[in-house]
Amino acid sequence: MLRSKAFWGFLVLLVLILGLMRATIGDRQDISLAEKLLRDAYAPLQVAVYKVRDYIGGIETAFGSKEMLAKRNLELSRKLGRLKYENQVLLEYLHENQRLRDMLEFKEKTADSYDLLAARVIARSPELWYRGLSIDRGEADGINKDMVVITPDGLVGRVIATSAHTAEVMLITDRESAVGALVQETRTQGLVEGLGERNQVKMIDIPYDAPLKEGQTVVTSGLGQVFPKGIRVGKVLKVAKESNGLLKYAIVKPAANLNSLEEVFVITKTKANQ
Repeated sequence: MLRSKAFWGFLVLLVLILGLMRATIGDRQDISLAEKLLRDAYAPLQVAVYKVRDYIGGIETAFGSKEMLAKRNLELSRKLGRLKYENQVLLEYLHENQRLRDMLEFKEKTADSYDLLAARVIARSPELWYRGLSIDRGEADGINKDMVVITPDGLVGRVIATSAHTAEVMLITDRESAVGALVQETRTQGLVEGLGERNQVKMIDIPYDAPLKEGQTVVTSGLGQVFPKGIRVGKVLKVAKESNGLLKYAIVKPAANLNSLEEVFVITKTKANQ
């Protein structure tokens, strides 16, 4: 009913008529009984009209405020979403910047030992997570088969295949991987093999009487034609005897975090002092 045009038209007309009647009274001191009755009847109606108008205005204001608040909330939500995204991007840039700084510092420190070429990890298979990965450097960048791949933390693996602009890297955790190694503290030698499943490798062919214990550092021995001497392989986690009782083996945790590699170095040249 409050939204009916006929109702509002009638109400406005009635108010106008009553207003005109009141205006014609002028400043007379005395009014007739009929006029008094008319005024008394008119007053409550006028009050009611003003109340209805204020109520309708309040409803409109409330709806307007809610719409404005809803719009403002939407704008703030969108702004918050943008800020979260921008913050995440900045954090990624920050982490990447720190990694690249560490790599640059490492490259400068090892300049007398190696020529290093930085590369990004561009692919790795979830099914073969601990076996291999792909990098964005290849034959066009001077990458060849059997070049060694490292990070500032330690040994990653070696190149096993190349294309013009990519290379496949076998990780030291692959079951086919074998690295000549020695325990840095005691100079005990052995061979590090991949287990193929976990972020661990196994050092084998260790004499049963070798002074080997947890926490010692394993590095490459330099024996063979692939891995230069002295690259960190990892830390000894566990020492045990082989079933024949003649040799020991050690479970070693790789020094490089093979779970989350993003950038690596390829050793393109080993210098004479190595």
